[in-house]
Amino acid sequence: MSRLLPALPRRGSVGLCRALILGLLLGLAGCAVNPPAQPRSIAVSASEDATLRATLAMLAERGFVIRQADGDLRQIDAVLASRSGYEVHAEVSGGSQRPPGLVLQNGDTYLTLSGRRGGQPLDAVSLDPLFIDVQRRLGLLP
Repeated sequence: MSRLLPALPRRGSVGLCRALILGLLLGLAGCAVNPPAQPRSIAVSASEDATLRATLAMLAERGFVIRQADGDLRQIDAVLASRSGYEVHAEVSGGSQRPPGLVLQNGDTYLTLSGRRGGQPLDAVSLDPLFIDVQRRLGLLP
């Protein structure tokens, strides 16, 4: 009965087993994905350009390193220089389509923030001070 299955070459079988085990471990490691960042949005009564500039200034003054800022796409990606793994994504949009996570409607320009700290999504407590800072810069808060 041992002759029904072809014999593996002895010399490469240890390497093959190691490769298979390594492949399985890497495949299982891919299953431990981080949850997606939960966006949170507010609507402000300011222009899209002014909101984008205020958001960019707020992040820079808070010590974020701006990795990408695209005026045409109206998006900003930034990481906090003093804390490894703390990143924020900002997006400014306008129009009738409401963005995800809208919590405040005071205009028709939408600011959406999301981010991660240590691979975990930032919660509202972490994002709300950023929204407040942008609203102050736009002159919408006392």
